[in-house]
Amino acid sequence: MIGNSLTTRPLSFDDAREYASTATAIAKHAGTDERYDVDDTLMMWREPRFDLGSSSLGMFTDSGILAAYVIVWAISERPVRPWVNWGVHPDFQGQNLSARLFDWAEERATEIIKRCPPEARVRLQTGTPAGYSFAEAALAQAGYASDRIYFDMRITMDRRPQVPDFPAGIAIKPYRHEEDLPVLVDVFRNSFSDHYGYVEEPFDDNVAEFRHWFNNDKNFDPGLLLLAVDEGAELAVGCLLAMKESSLHPGIGFVDIVGVRRGYRRRGLAQAMLYHSFATYWDRGMTTVALEVDGKSLTNAVALYEKVGMHVHQSFISYEKTLRDGVELAKVSME
Repeated sequence: MIGNSLTTRPLSFDDAREYASTATAIAKHAGTDERYDVDDTLMMWREPRFDLGSSSLGMFTDSGILAAYVIVWAISERPVRPWVNWGVHPDFQGQNLSARLFDWAEERATEIIKRCPPEARVRLQTGTPAGYSFAEAALAQAGYASDRIYFDMRITMDRRPQVPDFPAGIAIKPYRHEEDLPVLVDVFRNSFSDHYGYVEEPFDDNVAEFRHWFNNDKNFDPGLLLLAVDEGAELAVGCLLAMKESSLHPGIGFVDIVGVRRGYRRRGLAQAMLYHSFATYWDRGMTTVALEVDGKSLTNAVALYEKVGMHVHQSFISYEKTLRDGVELAKVSME
């Protein structure tokens, strides 16, 4: 018990509705338009290699309200950058619950560090909407430092965009699930290996993760997934994964992944795929499309999205806390 009013225990699948309610209340209080869904919550909690019971802590009132929670995501083979998902319901922010959440996360991380290479640098990662003073103060008190800025970028179309030609020799191939799943994962790994924070994982683990999301996400539609292929080389060189709508922003289209293989960049391929996706959304009656991007992208992705007419809708700040210094295994520069 905490203060004779809150009970602490691991989260369970039965708590998904209460989690979605509390997370939505926090998002509204922080000034964002995010809305959390029970089905999407369960899909995340059932991700391969993730154990909710050992990776979470919830603080509940006697009436069952989730006052605060923390979940540590460390499902990779080398979890050198565990993600801390935490939140305190606006009605309970005066009880200093965040300190207890961060203490628990660090205690959980002592087990995670054992799975990392002994020479590796390990740092906890988390984030908050820019300007959310409660979270910023709590993170500073817990010893976290701001690391990077990320953008929720959007476009609202007033006409159907004109789709440019794809680069010579490049064609769009319809995605056939599950036959093309390994092909998609291969081009994803190549293109995202140049993104900040990328840590290479076993290929089969990536395939299993994609399969889980595609088979369980109600917003997945194979018709919205683009595979760009070099016809001469018979090689997938680009991909764009768009969803029926954003899980956090119903009624808005969402581009989850845009990637181009090394050696095929700066030819207009990503731009052509984006315009193709925007046109498809328009044809489906959806005029606003969003995506998320690293504000200091190593591949200068922000400039690309601005070029196709997108603007920053909301900013988020990522924070980190180093648990052990050592060799940096994550991608942090283009050198």
